[in-house]
Amino acid sequence: MKSSTIGTMLMIVLFSIVACTDSGDQIFGNTDGNTGTSSASDTVAGTGSDTGSGTSVGTDTGTGTGTGTSTSIGAGTGKGIGTDIDTGGGSDTGTGQDPDTGTGPDTGTGPDIGTGTDTGTGSDTGTGGDTSTGGDPEECVGFCTLNGGTDGGKGGETVTATSLDQLKSHAGGNDKRIIMVEGTINGPGVVDVGSNKSIIGVGSTAFLDGVGFNIANNKNIIIRNIKATLVGVSNPTGLNDGDVLSISGSSTNIWIDHCEFYSEDPANTGIDKYDGLIDVKNKSGYITFSWNYFHDHHKAGIVGASESDLWNERVITFHHNHYDNVKLRIPMYRGATGHFFNNYINRAKKASEIRNGACVRIERNYYEDLTFSIYNPNDYPGAVEMIDNIEIGGSDRPYPKDCKADIPYSYDHVLTQNTEDVKTVVPAGAGVGKL
Repeated sequence: MKSSTIGTMLMIVLFSIVACTDSGDQIFGNTDGNTGTSSASDTVAGTGSDTGSGTSVGTDTGTGTGTGTSTSIGAGTGKGIGTDIDTGGGSDTGTGQDPDTGTGPDTGTGPDIGTGTDTGTGSDTGTGGDTSTGGDPEECVGFCTLNGGTDGGKGGETVTATSLDQLKSHAGGNDKRIIMVEGTINGPGVVDVGSNKSIIGVGSTAFLDGVGFNIANNKNIIIRNIKATLVGVSNPTGLNDGDVLSISGSSTNIWIDHCEFYSEDPANTGIDKYDGLIDVKNKSGYITFSWNYFHDHHKAGIVGASESDLWNERVITFHHNHYDNVKLRIPMYRGATGHFFNNYINRAKKASEIRNGACVRIERNYYEDLTFSIYNPNDYPGAVEMIDNIEIGGSDRPYPKDCKADIPYSYDHVLTQNTEDVKTVVPAGAGVGKL
């Protein structure tokens, strides 16, 4: 066969191979971060991380280009449900809009049109970043949620108390009961609270004048929206040991919320005229104090009655409480683990005294106009985990040694993230009439 004839046949074969490649092979083009697989006479695969599908019309021997957008809707750093819509260039697998325009010798345009929405679930139930101001006041948060939880008289009979005798009668026993307190109840007297009770003030006028609460060897108790004082009692220390609220014995799962406890301006009274506003002793624990207003008193409260009164399950949470003109024991904490966060302390002398084997996480509290904020006694020192507190004024004194508190519950959704906000958020929300 002549060489010219052989050459002509070879050219025909080569032309056929090129034509096949143009009509059936894969063309790899950069799709600006998306992987688009188009099916037709051409298959175009990108180099990104999303997968789209569509139809490319025409032939394409060049480098395809494409764009995709990723829109993530959600806010904050908390945990909860969010919406994550990825159109095109997200990291999930889906279909996007991937226009492939060939730029090679072939002039065909292949718009790869794939539409799809990737909807994911986020974890956004908290308040975001520094804009959070705290959580739902209807929710018990903290150690009260452990050990079986705290729901008080939920599911029981609802009754009303307008006198001391009625309140004492309704609060006794262990049956589930919701007690609505209306108006002023005059003392002197002590209300012994039985298990499975919710005692809730109506409106902003529920006032126990000269009346204290005593919880001893009982559990699952909620007290909310009650104003109480021992002012006017002739011998305050002779009534309920001088405490507005005393928790003792084996009392567990207690939530004290949106209450107001006080006595008199400490500048005008002796330190021992009254005892504590809230005292917790013995084998009592799994307690939360939240959104309360404590004011005008010498000694806010103790956790543990003495250096021998130690119990490793006396775990207590204090959050979003307002202490004003309370001089000492905010709190005095002995033994076990504690959590003290988002509290506003103003006009104190010696505030948070951490003693004798305690490890307390002290987090995002605002201290001002005081002598000592967070300190150790010299005789029985405790330890602290301090996180982002603000301390304005005060004298220098060594902090307690460091520890790592074991806080086993979730609280990010109620945490006021920006400590600067605590000074305004807490007084605005703490106390009675603010449920």
